[in-house]
This record gives sequence, structure tokens and C-alpha cells, in this order.
Amino acid sequence: MQRQLEQIIVAATLAFLLGCHAGLSKLLPLIPALILAALFLLLLAWCCRQKAGVKLLAAAGIGLCFCCGAASGSGAMRQPQLPLQTFTGQEVRIFGRVEAGSVKVTPQGTSLVLACHKLQQAVQTNSAELGSSLPDTAIAVSGKVRVFVQGQDLSEKITGGVIVQGTLKPLTDFVNPGGWDGGLWNELQDLQGRMSIKGSELYLSGDGQSIRQYIGGLAAGLRSNLQHTVPGQAGAVLAGMTLGGYDGISAQTREDFAAVGLAHLLAVSGTHIAVVTGFLLVLLRRRNHCTMALLAGILFFYAALCGFKPPVLRALLMSLALFGAGVSGRLPQRSNIFCAVVILLLCYEPRWLWDAGFQLSFTTTAGLLYFYPVLSCLCTRYLPVGIAEILAVSLTAQLAALPFLIHYFHQLSLSGLAANLLLVPLLELALLLTLAGYALLPVFGLGKLLFLLAGLLLHPLLNIIHWLASGGWATVTVGSWPLLCGAVYYLLLLLLFGSSDWDDFTACERRLLIGLCCCMLVGIGLYDKFRPQPLTVHFIDVGQGDAALVVTPQRHTLLIDTGGLRGDYDTGSRIVLPYLRYLGIRSLDMLLLSHGHHDHAGGAAAVAKNIPIRRLILPQEQPSADIQALLKNTKAQLIYAESGTNYSLGNTAIQIISAPVGRADSDANESSLIVRVVSADSSIVFTGDATETEELLAAGQIQPGQVLKVSHHGSNASSSMPFLAAVSPQLAVISVGAANSYGHPGSETLQRLATCGAQVRRTDQDGALKITFDGSQVKCYSYRYQKEFF
Repeated sequence: MQRQLEQIIVAATLAFLLGCHAGLSKLLPLIPALILAALFLLLLAWCCRQKAGVKLLAAAGIGLCFCCGAASGSGAMRQPQLPLQTFTGQEVRIFGRVEAGSVKVTPQGTSLVLACHKLQQAVQTNSAELGSSLPDTAIAVSGKVRVFVQGQDLSEKITGGVIVQGTLKPLTDFVNPGGWDGGLWNELQDLQGRMSIKGSELYLSGDGQSIRQYIGGLAAGLRSNLQHTVPGQAGAVLAGMTLGGYDGISAQTREDFAAVGLAHLLAVSGTHIAVVTGFLLVLLRRRNHCTMALLAGILFFYAALCGFKPPVLRALLMSLALFGAGVSGRLPQRSNIFCAVVILLLCYEPRWLWDAGFQLSFTTTAGLLYFYPVLSCLCTRYLPVGIAEILAVSLTAQLAALPFLIHYFHQLSLSGLAANLLLVPLLELALLLTLAGYALLPVFGLGKLLFLLAGLLLHPLLNIIHWLASGGWATVTVGSWPLLCGAVYYLLLLLLFGSSDWDDFTACERRLLIGLCCCMLVGIGLYDKFRPQPLTVHFIDVGQGDAALVVTPQRHTLLIDTGGLRGDYDTGSRIVLPYLRYLGIRSLDMLLLSHGHHDHAGGAAAVAKNIPIRRLILPQEQPSADIQALLKNTKAQLIYAESGTNYSLGNTAIQIISAPVGRADSDANESSLIVRVVSADSSIVFTGDATETEELLAAGQIQPGQVLKVSHHGSNASSSMPFLAAVSPQLAVISVGAANSYGHPGSETLQRLATCGAQVRRTDQDGALKITFDGSQVKCYSYRYQKEFF
């Protein structure tokens, strides 16, 4: 009976999760969800009164949980106050409080996140009026805004409430499959806009420091002490592991940790709090009510130091739940506590269901509850107990989270098991030394000594992690998994390791189910590999730049340009590579750069460093810094393009229509390649940043193309009528950044495209674009609005 009750509670929790997703997706609105919940509640009451069977009671309870989850999710999408983003594009005065730990200082100024509570549609005022008390005309709003104060270091001055005045601008993000989902992140953080202001447009309202801000200042002081004692990447990694955040951690270090399956250790997670809990239990020894209260208090204060950010709060509650459940020593009770915590977390903030941290934390903890006992027994048969326990924990965590790791990273870490087995205990030791250093910092420099010891331990570990990540065998690209694959995979795990759930099945029936699951997984993979593939072109959203991927019917791959943005944001590693991995692409048959400008070639070096390239086609010009960096990172066959030459990828031809020879004193746009890709009856023309002069020279030689990549991001100085008439495109794609300072695309270009009858699609409006050629029919899909086609 107890096992049956446990199974019902697990099913009810899963129903709550499914309902929450339906509510967040607006599939089941709030009012219908509440009505259905009331009906299920009446049904449950009737079943109890009539002493109905267990199955009917369970069905009513599970249905009620689904409706409650839907009501919770749809309620989270309703704003109790006016959303801040309602005033996008307007001059406003915002009253709010600085988020603890959000103040960051750069050479260009100070950035912060402001939690807003009042807003006034501003008029021109002097600084004295700006700092006046809250006016009667201010209205209540909800949301947060990212504020950048130009040219000033305000880290020591911002301690309480703040008033800012300026134009509220929309948040911009890249909309591509495979990479970081900035839009979802902003939604989860409730960020609704951004402002760039001068120092005179910010005023401290005089509100005192909150306790949360005081603790945030204490954490900042601890972080500063640590990074001053242990400089470089070791100090930044130790600070991130113990206090959260990625400040100072380089992109290379993050990639190294991700490649070996240790990315979760770079920020505070359930692993860290579990280590702290275990260490405190060893120190406190007695497990009575006073010990539990002290332990909870210490962990609560530690979570406060980390900023009570969602991952920290989740990790705290998950760890306390596991610890409390572990005291009971009984699996059913541990399972019930875990389910209760999951529902409690999602009732508090339903949108966490869509957060990667919550999903990984949930699946990992569930795996430790339900799969670890069987895996631990298997490992202890062949290995010493200590090694077996570490290996079982690592295996369980990776097996349980595998579909989500593939969903977010599209790779499997082959070195992950070794890294977890050998490195995690040492990294946890460095973590404990650092935390002890925080506690003993005032004691005659003992804290700094512990910091130094942690740094000495971490330095060689970082080198080992980099070595493991640098090997070509460290990871394997697997692409994206369909939802059906994930469901079949978890059923397979239950069959293999959830032994108590399958007592009603014979060994033969169980083996048959396991075989069917394996056949389904293999069959789905083979179908995806061998299904018909039309000529497909992906225009990647890289902001104000160009990047396009061509996949031929024979699955050959051609990448044309790689984007590039100002600053240290590498479009190659942050956008293009995740896109390629999402599609399961492990190598490129050809990389073609239209010219050497940074917005076309800036990501090329990172792409070449991470995946093999067979042929590289470059324009005839003086190599830019980006192209020089590319040539250092690739062993591809190097070809300098010449007008009139053709190259083949299976049955697909790459025709070089125009390849001007660049002069030393000329702009690189003047040597931009114009290329036509042809496969059977399908054709597409790429123009890079070709000027009107180059277009006119190519107009007499080019044949029509169904799709045109519009030159120079839609600049008025390109896309001349003779050239457009020669190409005669059905569809014109403009790769352009949102709200760019160049005014692209130009109104004259848009008018010329309309005159020639081309449908216009833009990456700043649609995000990534996927174009397929089905005979003479051209289909175009937007990732922003039609994700299901990607």
C-alpha cells in the first residue's frame, strides 16, 4: 500500500509539472484551469464520501494536481501591476531599488539592475527635481530594468533606492536554436528593458540599505578579498564556486568546464550546498533538533551571501529536502519530501519550470533518489566502496540529466566520468578551504592562508581540465533530441534501474520492453540520419553581421561568413558553434568568407578551432586580423576565389560570380565575393557587403536566383535595380542587427526590393531563418515564431 501511495504522489507531481507547463504556454488559461480544479475537487470529495476505489481516487487527485499546476502557471503570466515594458520607447523617470550583487564596473561605466516599483512619464527637469520625493503622478509598475551609467564608477555610492531618468529601450537578444536563450532568461529574471544614461540622470533617493543589500555588500567584500589574495582565473573560479556568478571567469574556462561535464561547479548549486551540509554534519556530529536548526540557519545565511538567486534558493531547498529525507532512511518518505519541495518551488515561481538550472537540479536529484541505490550496488560488486560510491553518484547524475544536457549543449562529454571521479573531490576540497577562509578571515590572516591553499590546489586542476577539454575525444556532438527520444530514454532508465517499480513484470517481459526502447532510440536516430534532405539554408541571427549555413541534399555543409560583434563577445563560440551542434554538424566541408570585415569574419577563428574544415575559400585581399587568426587555427585546403570558377559539394555547385582583387588603399567591401549556390532547380545568391559598383559588374554575368541575401545589411548604397532585375529573387533576406546605429536596412533598398516583387525577411525581426527548397517552391521559417520547424 505504501509503495502504491508513493507511485500516486510521483504521478501527481508529474501531473502538476505538466499542468504548470500548459499554463505557462497559455494552453490552459487561468479561469478554465480554476473551474476544472473545482470540478476535480468535487469529484475527489465525492470519491472519499462514497469510499470509491483507489484508482478512481488517484485519477481525481492527479487531475486536481494537473489543474492546480495549470492555474499556477497561467497565474504567473498575469501581471498584478502595469508591466514596465508598456513604456518602451518613452522618456520615463523610474523609482526603484538596486538588485543586490548586480552592480558591475567596466572601463566604460557602471551597470546595474533596478527593481522598479514606481514610474513617471518624465518631462525635462533639473537634477534637484529629479531627486525630489515620489510625485503624485507616479504609477505602480512591475519589472526590472538594466541600467548603464556612462563613464562613471558608482560601485561605492549606490547603497539604497535609486531614481533614474532616460529613454526606456527594448532588450535585444539573439534568436537562434542551440545557443543561449536570452529572451527566456530575461523573462525568468523579469527584465523588461534597458537604459543608458549619464551620471546626472541618476539620483540616490535616500532610502536606506536593506538587509539584503547589506549582505550583498558583505559578499562583495569577501569576493574582493579572495580575488586579491588569489589573482587570475583561480580566484575567479573559487569566487564563482562559493558565492555564485561568473565575474572574471573567462569564456575559455567556461568552455573547458562544460566540455568535461563540470559546468555545474562554476556556480553555486545543489552539489556545493550538499558538500557544505555534509561537512557541517561531520563537525556538529549530533543530529538533534538544535543541530538541525543551526544547520538550517548556517545554510540560509550562506544562501543569502549568494544573493538568494533562483538557482541558490532551489539548491538550498533541494539539499535540505534530501537531508531531511535522508534522516528518515526510508525511500518512500524521501520521495514524498522531494515531490513536496518541487511543488512548493513551482508554486512560488512557476516560471522556474522553464529554467535550465531547475530542470537539471530536478532530474539529478530525482536520479539520486530512484536510480542511485541500484547503480551503487552494481558498482560495489566490482570496486572498493569509496570509489564505487563516487562513481555511482557521478553515473547517476549524468544518466538522469542526459536528455537535458543534450537539449542545452548538444554534446556528450566522453571525459566526464573520469573528470567527476578524479577531479570533483579535489574541487570540493578547494571549495571547503575557501569557505573556511571566509569564516576565518578576521583571525590573524588565517583566512588568507586558506585562500592561498585553495588557489594552490586549484591551479593544477584548471590545467588538467583544460588539457581534458582540448583533446578531440573530450566531447562528441549529438545534435538535438526529439521529445519522444527523451520519453523513451527515461522509460529505459526506469526499466534498467527502477527495479521496485516493475515487480509485476516477469524478467522476460522486462527484457522485451528494454529491447523495444533500444530499438525505438536507434530507429529514431537512423530515420533522422537518412530521411530526405532538401537544399536548406540557415541564416543565423548574429546581430549586425552575416552568417549563413547551407546544407545540401547529400548533407554536405557550407558556412558562408561567421558574424562578429564589437567587444569580447565571440559570435563563433557563442552563436555559430552552438547552432552547428544543434544540427548535429561535426565538421564543415567548406567555409567561405565574403571579405575580411569583422562583422563577417569575426567568429571564424573560433569555428575553425573547434571543428574540422576541409576547404577554405577567401577573397583576394590583404588578410584582416580576423582572417589571420583563422589561418592559425585551421589546416583546411586554402583557396583564393577567382571570378568564374566553380566548386562542387556533391550535386550542389558553388559559383563564384565576382571576386574582385582588393587594393591596399581600398575598402574591403569592394573586394566582397558574390556567390551563387545551385542544386537542381534551387538557387540562392550571396553578396556579402558588395557595393553597387561590384553588383553592376556582376549583373551581366549572373543568372536568376530564387533567394537573395541582400548586400551590406540592406544599405542604400547597395541592391541596385539592374542587379535586382538580373537576380529576380522571390525572397530577399536581410541579415541585420536590431536598432543598429547605421539605419540598416535603408528605406530606399526596401522600396527597390518591393518594386522587384521580392518578399523581404529580416533577422532582426524574425531571428534565425530557415529556408528550404522543395522543387520550385521556397519555404521560409522564422525561429522567433516557428520554432517547431527547426
